[in-house]
Amino acid sequence: MIRGVSIAGAAPLLMAAIAVASAQTPDAFYRNKSINLLVGSGEGGGFDLSARLVAPYLTKYLPGNPTVVVQNVPGASGLRAAEFIFNVAPRDGTTIAVTQPSIVQHKVLHPSARFDPRSFTWIGRLGAFVTFGVVWHTAPVQTIEAARQREIILGAVGPSGPGAMLPAALNQLAGTKISIVRGYRSAADIGLAIERGEIHGSGSASYEFVSGKGWLDKKLARLFFTIGLARSDKAADAPTVVELARDERGKNIMRLAASASEIGRSIMAPPGLAAERAAMLRTAFEQIVKDKEFIAESLRRGLEVEPLSADGILRIVADDLSMSTDVVDGLRAIMEQQK
Repeated sequence: MIRGVSIAGAAPLLMAAIAVASAQTPDAFYRNKSINLLVGSGEGGGFDLSARLVAPYLTKYLPGNPTVVVQNVPGASGLRAAEFIFNVAPRDGTTIAVTQPSIVQHKVLHPSARFDPRSFTWIGRLGAFVTFGVVWHTAPVQTIEAARQREIILGAVGPSGPGAMLPAALNQLAGTKISIVRGYRSAADIGLAIERGEIHGSGSASYEFVSGKGWLDKKLARLFFTIGLARSDKAADAPTVVELARDERGKNIMRLAASASEIGRSIMAPPGLAAERAAMLRTAFEQIVKDKEFIAESLRRGLEVEPLSADGILRIVADDLSMSTDVVDGLRAIMEQQK
């Protein structure tokens, strides 16, 4: 007996307390908290724009209306952010990321990479991320056919990103003569280098970035190949890297290299996230991609809303990681030549 209350009498009180705790509203965790939304690239590109667009809507739709703080974590074409999310970030739903989808291809090519795309807690895809090879209007080469005859210099971020990977694959599988200058921090830095005449174009740029700079309206640049599995309505005359490959093996290598476009601008959380926390994030995501204001603002910025569920993302990841050894070795050999 404790202070005149028998154990038998205390049991109903204990059960009542447990019932009150279990009935706690779902906003209890996120109330008065901040979520760090990491971006696996520098400022100004499509991933950065997507993260900054989605942040206030996460605040709107997550229970408890937490503050969402966007932080750019550029480095190695998204690998730095992916490794942080997988190995370091707290696994409680307070750190999520929009990183570059080429991290999946990196894992295919480098099985020892310090993360596993199958184990991330995927939240959902905001939209596919088809990108383009871009050439400046004064470049000596304006088409792929011309690039098979003359050298063109394109800028890229890291060796594992699409800006370096796909031009290198085009050299091997389509006979182009593209020189790749790596090491730029962001799309914005590559854009400045193009305008200054340091390079002829970009190995991979988003439509919204090129359009947002006014290059297309002013006819200062053109999109001359598509990094995707199908041509885009925005650049119907820009052939896909898949169709440019000269044989079937080459086309399969290109499919692996370009499949990141289907993973696109996806949101992920660390592995091992509690099921109820993952459900909260996924429910908020489902509400965001149906929000008319969000859709209108996305389209205004040139970002198509093409949602895909976490299960859909995982299917693409599984397909990439099950590619034949011959195809993987072919893409790996191309990347090794870039070192």
